[in-house]
Amino acid sequence: MRWFWRRRTESGNVPADNVPKESPKNPKGPRRWKRGLLIAGASTAALGVGMWVAIHEVPGFGPWLAEGVRSIVGPGPVAWAEDVVYGVEDWVNVRTKGDDAPTTYWEAPKEAEPIVVVDEKGHTVVLDPKVDAPPAFEPPHEKVAAEGDGTWTPFRLSSDNGPVNMWRSLVHPDPKRPFAAVAVVAMDLSKIDLHIVAGTEEPKSQRVPRADRPGLVPDTDQKDLIAAFNGGFRAEHGNYGMKIAGAEFLPPRDIACTLAKEPSGMLTIRTFSNIKERQDSFAWYRQTPPCLVEEGAPNPGLLHEFNRNWGAAVGGDTIIRRSAIGISKDGRYLFYALGDATTAQSIGKAMLAVGAYQAAQLDVNFSYPRFFLFEHGEAGPSIAEGVIPGLKHKPTEYVGLSEQRDFFYVTRKKSATSRAEAPSPPKG
Repeated sequence: MRWFWRRRTESGNVPADNVPKESPKNPKGPRRWKRGLLIAGASTAALGVGMWVAIHEVPGFGPWLAEGVRSIVGPGPVAWAEDVVYGVEDWVNVRTKGDDAPTTYWEAPKEAEPIVVVDEKGHTVVLDPKVDAPPAFEPPHEKVAAEGDGTWTPFRLSSDNGPVNMWRSLVHPDPKRPFAAVAVVAMDLSKIDLHIVAGTEEPKSQRVPRADRPGLVPDTDQKDLIAAFNGGFRAEHGNYGMKIAGAEFLPPRDIACTLAKEPSGMLTIRTFSNIKERQDSFAWYRQTPPCLVEEGAPNPGLLHEFNRNWGAAVGGDTIIRRSAIGISKDGRYLFYALGDATTAQSIGKAMLAVGAYQAAQLDVNFSYPRFFLFEHGEAGPSIAEGVIPGLKHKPTEYVGLSEQRDFFYVTRKKSATSRAEAPSPPKG
């Protein structure tokens, strides 16, 4: 434009005084633009930090937020956002905690002392905490092992006057991440029974009426209730099958790992195609992604750290909180694992380390893996303690407040068998 007016001025067509002048540059423009970016960045960072705190500290906030966003934008963007957030969190953790001492959730166990209880008749009984405990195991990676890894200690409330039927130990399965810790509970199947309950909403099914899924431990079992823990994935994340007492919520998938209760009362964990001929005899079954461990061997897909097969919303390579369930080779012990900062591969390694001959992954993400002990008072049972500190809950969940997602619960056998009478391992 200045060139056009200069040519006209030089030709004499326009007086020089009439040439338009350039507008002076506004030095405040770039500063305002940069300030706006800084404010937007700071606001986004503050919002991100606030959301992270809320998800980790406010019970139910994480699931509520994820469900709300998923209903608007669909599961794809939410899964992408979760992968990004968990990836950033792991990147920070590796660089800030990579040289720290291994993460632990409780003090290293000392020499186990006798447990003194009062039985139903008022007699004082001294229990040996080592009797019936699972065998000690070697930590998979000495470099990141903490003191006490591989040692089983009784996991029970001080008010529990029954026999010892649960123990817990810690595993550090990832040599690159000392902050990756897996708490494992071992349950003596000769002394406890495992049951399953459908949630009021999950797994979603058009086959079972809402009235038939209260999402609570039945009243008849609440007096013998010892513990409860999370179930499997939502229906939209794999459509893995579930059937309870003849009611099929979702049909089974051949490729799915299947936890089933045999007519004998024993538990089986196998790929469904290997046990499908017996499916009509199962008291119940719940399916999960492919087995982590089967017949004592890790799933071939877990031989590579980065594998997306063990998740729908997030993959098996994502570093997140995960849970798993397993059975010992002799069928004596049921294992439940809750691991922080784990991949499917690392929680599978933890299950192998503790002695699981079969193992399946259960639910994942920060809010869903949970294991609680129950205490009994005049008002009935209530949650007393989690397997690790900080698990968010309300006291009467599972027994008074209905659960939206399926879960398992554990009861004491009415007449626990002795070690010599322990049931034989399941077939196939």
